[in-house]
Amino acid sequence: MNLEQIRIHIDKIDDEILNLILKRIDYSKLVAKIKLKENIPIYDEKREQKILKRLQVLSANDFKYILPIFSEILNSSKYIQKEILNSKEI
Repeated sequence: MNLEQIRIHIDKIDDEILNLILKRIDYSKLVAKIKLKENIPIYDEKREQKILKRLQVLSANDFKYILPIFSEILNSSKYIQKEILNSKEI
């Protein structure tokens, strides 16, 4: 495989990642609506730690590369949820 072929594969993967992130955003919005309805705090440390632990096991030695990416995903999810809670959008 040459550089251009590899970049084409990377672009396809980026498209898949984007689609999955957009799906995750939709689910984060649903979670926020449930939390608003049930008066549940946005931040759930146990849930976040459980997610990171699961990812650490799945990614093994690559977790040091995965952690910053998923930390940002989790932060974005909290931001989305805060926006919905502040707007009281159900």
